[in-house]
Amino acid sequence: MRIIAFSDSHRHQRSVRRLFEQTALTTDLYIFLGDSEGDLDEIPMLYPDKRLLIAAGNCDRNSTEPFVGSVEVCGKRVIFCHGHLQHVGFGLSGLKKLAKDNGADLVLFGHTHVRHCEYDDGVYFVNPGSLGLPRDGLPPSYAAIDVLPSGILITHAELD
Repeated sequence: MRIIAFSDSHRHQRSVRRLFEQTALTTDLYIFLGDSEGDLDEIPMLYPDKRLLIAAGNCDRNSTEPFVGSVEVCGKRVIFCHGHLQHVGFGLSGLKKLAKDNGADLVLFGHTHVRHCEYDDGVYFVNPGSLGLPRDGLPPSYAAIDVLPSGILITHAELD
């Protein structure tokens, strides 16, 4: 099963549309990790058959979405959040506690606008970077995650 994780679009609706145009044929689940969830408003109409999960970010005022969500994919527990409440700008200790408390195999987060992939104590921690305002000097990006019976494969990809 393929998951596309993306975050921090910050009013770059065109980038969100391009992401779906480029990946819809091969993606089973999309997970948006917050900050400008309004950028997704037209996606359910354009892609009604695609499953989309959303975590609210620090810029998503008046959101009805949760700050932390979870989903089981092929027997793997996936926790997703924006990361601001776990203080990811200062390290991953908050995320690691969240992972341990919830039996996570994979934790997806945003907020820093910087790509990250780390494997620690049996858990993957992945930040897809930013679709709108990357802060790592690299092009806008997302994460393609393949959850297979044999394990989890993670790739950071750049938006064309």
